[in-house]
Amino acid sequence: MTITSSRKPCVLLTSNQYKPNIGGIENSLYHLSQEYIQLGYEVIIVTSDLNPDNKSLPDVEVEDGVTIYRYKTGRDQGIGRGIKHIRNAISLYKTVLKKHDPELAVCRFHFNVVYLKALGYQNLVYLVPGVVENETKASLRQQTTFLGKVKGSLSFSLHKLMQRWAFSCSDKLFVFSENMLQQVRKINKDKAIRTCKPGVSLSRFSLVSRSEKHQLRERLGVADNGKVFLCIGRFVKAKGFDTAIEALKLLDGDATLWLLGEGTEEQELRALCNRLNVDAKVKFLGRQSCPEEYYKAADFFIMSSTYEPLGQTILEALSCGLPIVGACASDKVITATSEILSSTNNILLDAHSAKSFAEGMKTLMALEDSDYALLQQQNRTLAEQKFSWNKLARELASED
Repeated sequence: MTITSSRKPCVLLTSNQYKPNIGGIENSLYHLSQEYIQLGYEVIIVTSDLNPDNKSLPDVEVEDGVTIYRYKTGRDQGIGRGIKHIRNAISLYKTVLKKHDPELAVCRFHFNVVYLKALGYQNLVYLVPGVVENETKASLRQQTTFLGKVKGSLSFSLHKLMQRWAFSCSDKLFVFSENMLQQVRKINKDKAIRTCKPGVSLSRFSLVSRSEKHQLRERLGVADNGKVFLCIGRFVKAKGFDTAIEALKLLDGDATLWLLGEGTEEQELRALCNRLNVDAKVKFLGRQSCPEEYYKAADFFIMSSTYEPLGQTILEALSCGLPIVGACASDKVITATSEILSSTNNILLDAHSAKSFAEGMKTLMALEDSDYALLQQQNRTLAEQKFSWNKLARELASED
């Protein structure tokens, strides 16, 4: 883009969460912000003050050249909190739009799309993070009390409604996979939908040799001598970490499973490890600010999700050259794993079950060193060729 005035054009990036939260959406906002800075834009991020440690965060701060604005969500519970949340968000958007006059807004949360459209904003891109109708079903199934089910159903209905509005009122609609396009198309049959691909930080997520992996494990304090499988994500039902644990139980060889993350399912997962007597083989490593070190130190990656719009973690695993085992898309597995891995020599399973994952894990463990190194390089090359933050930033800002 050619800049003809002394003032830089402005891009607004927004979601309901950003740093210090760690996740795929937060990661995408950060990397897009850095690409837009390189392209000559002023970059604004608007988000909430939600964070895992319930800390008090600054209302406004500048980090890595980006101005971050946060609206307060409130600490109380119930409908009052929701009303305050909405009021604070809309008020902040009014202020930001008036002060910065962004020529492009990229939204990654459906409520924020609706807020901006209600304020009359015109160049609104909705980069869909997931389809609520599919994403939330697994969460609802976890509710065991009547009150929990009622609250969950009401929240689910509200989010479905808001996302339907977001699909309709966005000026441009982007998704990360054909699988996801079909999900959105079932809800909105008329809207033009474009597919794009997210990026991955190739410098941050990089290849290391098998000998270097053991050195890394020593430094990280997880000195496992056998084969190490890695799962990363929120501890929720849709991630399928219970299946990975059950598969580990079926392995004969010396294998360890690393789980990076946190969430509502942690105690249930720990209890499962105890019941299966695999406590010593499963390491709960918590939420990590530098997950790339654990990718590099692991031998293999397990994509065990039953719902994943695309899966940033699978791109990070590719970039680090980790051989991957995952399940093909089906009625019960709504992911883009098949789209990403179908042309590779990674392991794609026909069934999402502990037995199938165990067989796939055994196949990876049996790889000769030369075959392992070849698959490492193939995965790294795929990441380099297909997944670029710069390309995504340009696509979202294009006028086509």
